[in-house]
Amino acid sequence: MKRAAVVIGVDKTGSLPKLNDAAAGAQRFAKWAQSQGMSPVKLITDQRTKVTLQKIKDAVGEIVEKGVTDQLVIYFAGHGVNLRYSEYWLLSDAPKDTQAAVNVAGSSLLARYCGIPHVVFISDACRTASEGIQAQFVTGGEIFPNDGAGGLEQPVDQFFACTLGRPAHEVKDPSITSKEYKALYTSVLLDSLQGTPETVVDWVDATTGYVRPRKLKQHLYDEVTEEITRLGLQTKVIQVPDARITSDTDSWLAQLDKSTIKPKRRTRGKRTKLAIPPNPADLSQQLLGSVLIGGGSGVVVDADLFPLPAVAPSFDPSAGVVPTADVLSTAAPFGPMHHETQCGFKIRGARFTSAFSTRAQVEAADQAGEDLRVGLPDRSTASVLLSLDTGASVVLPAIAGFLCGLTIEEGELVDVAYEPSDNSPRWHEFEQRAQEVRKLRAIASSSTRDGVFRLEQADALSLARQMQYAKGVDPALALYAAYAYQDLQQNDLIKTMCSFMYEDIGAVFFDLALLAGDLRNRQTGDDPSIMGFMPLLSQGWAQLSVYNVSLPPALEGMARYLLNSPWTMFNQEGSALIRNAIGQGVVL
Repeated sequence: MKRAAVVIGVDKTGSLPKLNDAAAGAQRFAKWAQSQGMSPVKLITDQRTKVTLQKIKDAVGEIVEKGVTDQLVIYFAGHGVNLRYSEYWLLSDAPKDTQAAVNVAGSSLLARYCGIPHVVFISDACRTASEGIQAQFVTGGEIFPNDGAGGLEQPVDQFFACTLGRPAHEVKDPSITSKEYKALYTSVLLDSLQGTPETVVDWVDATTGYVRPRKLKQHLYDEVTEEITRLGLQTKVIQVPDARITSDTDSWLAQLDKSTIKPKRRTRGKRTKLAIPPNPADLSQQLLGSVLIGGGSGVVVDADLFPLPAVAPSFDPSAGVVPTADVLSTAAPFGPMHHETQCGFKIRGARFTSAFSTRAQVEAADQAGEDLRVGLPDRSTASVLLSLDTGASVVLPAIAGFLCGLTIEEGELVDVAYEPSDNSPRWHEFEQRAQEVRKLRAIASSSTRDGVFRLEQADALSLARQMQYAKGVDPALALYAAYAYQDLQQNDLIKTMCSFMYEDIGAVFFDLALLAGDLRNRQTGDDPSIMGFMPLLSQGWAQLSVYNVSLPPALEGMARYLLNSPWTMFNQEGSALIRNAIGQGVVL
């Protein structure tokens, strides 16, 4: 098997405190890659010159263009930042130069179509909250060429030293993360890739073994978490190793000869085995599995072929699957269940101060500012700009027959729920599934905030079935599911949801159309079949450039006005621009 690697290490990023082990960690990783017979191994560090986006793009592009590589490993050690619930690697001139960063989400999407059968991203990034390093305007760029979108999609695995969720909970002082960064993740990773301990190795015969991505994922979580806990690092709240694996079970990262494995030297004194805290991704998966019914794979999901069960399951504490406070609070219904107009918005955790739309009639339905009544004459959807007493604003579609519930926590829009008004024709079908749909949506909401909403193959089909009712899909749950399907590289299910939603509502959410590839090379805003004119979930912003999707000129650069939130929220300056665009008819 022909293998190659691009290895990047950046100790010094802009005015941020210098890291001591990023470039050195990259050198250690490059040495291991060479020992595995990878060629070429392109090492890019800042020990002599600056690391630029173009240098990385050139290195990757050269390997891709040769077209003979079976596996390409991309490794990065340095400063990282979580922007809009997406990962960015900061290079030498960031954040002053907003392009001096790698858009990891966008790069991984392009990697699927680059022609290389297996691409692996490994991120040993020191994570600091964006407001701590004034990096909110960073947009970065993709390191894979954008000329293979029509090719066959190939698996891309991603390993992260930290999860990608809850930016507000990350350490804001870069001096802390810089001081504590010791490339611990890389050290544990390299030990594992060299067969220490041997439990991580899949021995296929007496002498030959492989380190495979799926087994390595859990092993790294256990080992890195134990080491960080043992050292008592202040950044342990963000040092939660994570991985997204889509490659086959027989894929591998390291090939080992049993006779060459050297036992790891132990430090003086007896090392105490610490209790490893539960893996958030595993907890999310268990909780999701406790609600989903059935499974299967290889079948095209259809509402007729997969009728919904009549009885909804309950959480089973006896099985050790207990919902978190986030899930319980989000799953609880609130506010009015209908309006005479069969359409409206309601909110908890904040209040509406104003609402603006040129295509819908919006009026207050109470004096508390928590309920809005919406009329949609002669149309099924309309964009509404909602301003909150927190100073933030959000743009959401009003959908005929649905009430939209917003949940605000710590100033962030953490969940959006579209449910049929109980005086609408679709209510009866939804009522039979309400308990289960709310649980599923709450699990997706909480897991998305933690950056760990994932699906296994069987769960993907089960979730597609569970969100269906009345020949349609639950609108908000479909949004969460679409990003999970994209991670799983199940684009067929995204297209299926688009089809169901269009048949049911007459339009599809912006994010679904984006992930399905239907917006490629287009400017948004004037298509009545698309609900919204920009991503509704924040993680969608990192993908606009990948699909070459542009906003109207009046809304160019809107990413700089985004607030930290799982669902897209804007500051007051951004809200003013959106209001003008809606008022002038630039966007629908």
